[in-house]
Amino acid sequence: MKLLINLIGLFVLLIINLNCINCDNGCYLLKQSLLFYKAQRAGRLSDNDIPWRGNSVLNDKSAGSSVDSNGDGDLSKGYFDAGDGVKFNFPMAYSMTMLSWIYIEYSGNIEKCGLSPLYKEVLKWGTDFLIASHTSDNVFIGQVGNAYVDHNVWQPPENIDYVRDIYTIDSNNPGTDLAMEASAALSSASIVFKTSNPAYSQLCLEHSKKLYDFAMNSPMKKYTDTIRNAIEFYQSGGYNDEIAWGSIWLYKATNSQNYLTNSKSYYLNNNEVCYANEFSWDNKGLGVGILLYQLSKEQDYKTKIENSLNYWLPNGGIKYTNGGLAWLRQWASARYSMNMALIQSIYTKTGGSELTKYSTFAKNQLLYVLGENPKQQSFISGYGPKAPRNPHHRAAHHSTTKDINQPINNVYQLPGALIGGPPLNESWIDTRSNYESNEVALDYNIGLVGVVASYISDPSIPFISYDLEITTTATTSTTTTSATQSSTSSTFTSTTSFSLTTMGSTKKPNPSSSIGTLTGNNDFEGSDEKEFIGGSSFLNINGLLLLLISLTLIVIF
Repeated sequence: MKLLINLIGLFVLLIINLNCINCDNGCYLLKQSLLFYKAQRAGRLSDNDIPWRGNSVLNDKSAGSSVDSNGDGDLSKGYFDAGDGVKFNFPMAYSMTMLSWIYIEYSGNIEKCGLSPLYKEVLKWGTDFLIASHTSDNVFIGQVGNAYVDHNVWQPPENIDYVRDIYTIDSNNPGTDLAMEASAALSSASIVFKTSNPAYSQLCLEHSKKLYDFAMNSPMKKYTDTIRNAIEFYQSGGYNDEIAWGSIWLYKATNSQNYLTNSKSYYLNNNEVCYANEFSWDNKGLGVGILLYQLSKEQDYKTKIENSLNYWLPNGGIKYTNGGLAWLRQWASARYSMNMALIQSIYTKTGGSELTKYSTFAKNQLLYVLGENPKQQSFISGYGPKAPRNPHHRAAHHSTTKDINQPINNVYQLPGALIGGPPLNESWIDTRSNYESNEVALDYNIGLVGVVASYISDPSIPFISYDLEITTTATTSTTTTSATQSSTSSTFTSTTSFSLTTMGSTKKPNPSSSIGTLTGNNDFEGSDEKEFIGGSSFLNINGLLLLLISLTLIVIF
């Protein structure tokens, strides 16, 4: 009998450990999705976490001789927006706001993964730049780099050696939406850092309040009416949603009633805010509604929110690909579906069995980008046996000849980046030149980070863990010089190692082969299918300890 009891105990411990395996691998993808932001860093880098990235644009600075102790410009840091070298503060600020919101909602899961330090480091790199961009009470830098100049040159940001244009909003040339989004980013970050770094939290809050006052006390105007260089790239649709958004975040940070009153007013009195059917860098209305509903549980908010969420469900109005991706528009289709998956996941936390349809939606969208689709195509760079190989990304491609087509494959693997996504007919091709479907961006990854964080403990998600080093063979002989560093590129060859473990699901990606030679259309040619233990080990250390304890008990009794 004792033997039977111990065997049952051993079985239970193994089941527990299998759940931990899935937990570990959800954590792996979460970490990779955060490391993407590290791959986007500008300025003097503080670590070597992305070894193929180096110092860049150290001369980016505001008016005057604004430099630090290293001689670096005060605007040298921050994040590059996408596969380019421009720093657009509107989507960057939105991305930092969302990183804060995700942390507030899912800090338990993030801490369970041991990723809080990395998470806060990623967030602070962005908020530091927003603070640096707030050069005086009523002046804010909205953009660094001429978008047309930058996009006309295909080179790694380390090679940018020209003086870059700075674009500013102020009281005479305002940008209500931009100032409000920056305020939201800093007030939400002040909540995240309140316990771990109270002095920094207070600094964020002080800048947030000043930016809020700047926005409210200046003539109200869309930022792209002032910074016209951004129109073709991040044209604002309006500022009412940002006022409601900035107000609710300052209320959450300060508990000051006037901010809450403003948020309610701008939300309820503007139909484009309270009836928005999308959530993105340009439309935060749905997020405002959820934050207000979390506070009050008022039926009016619930009705408006669910009208928008239901639009994204099957037969709700949104288009679906045959494989099941909710498809809003061509450019970065996966961004919108993952944003909505995140919003529906957060809303599900408000409780009620009737909300399971929203969690189902979120799960299905995540599964699609993980590779559960007709082509078994992952839409996350570096993730899965059939992952995107050639994102539209200058640093990862690392051309030394300023040629988007040479080398044929990207030299470096971009970690954990959500790719733009498929067209409605799902005829996605892994081609670097197609920026609509194959680029990456700060705001694209927000939905991925959030939804993965929400599902860390869910054994039904087929997270995979693996070690992947991309194979690239290229020959170059070009010497390149940048403003920040000089390097000579010579013939190089890198090798491939690949190990794959799947767990926690009855359905998993089913590659036709293990990794061999990557072809232009992202099919795999190589050895027969081979699956083995790798990445996060099949039985982690805690699990092995539990197993040893159980076996010891069996022997004793």
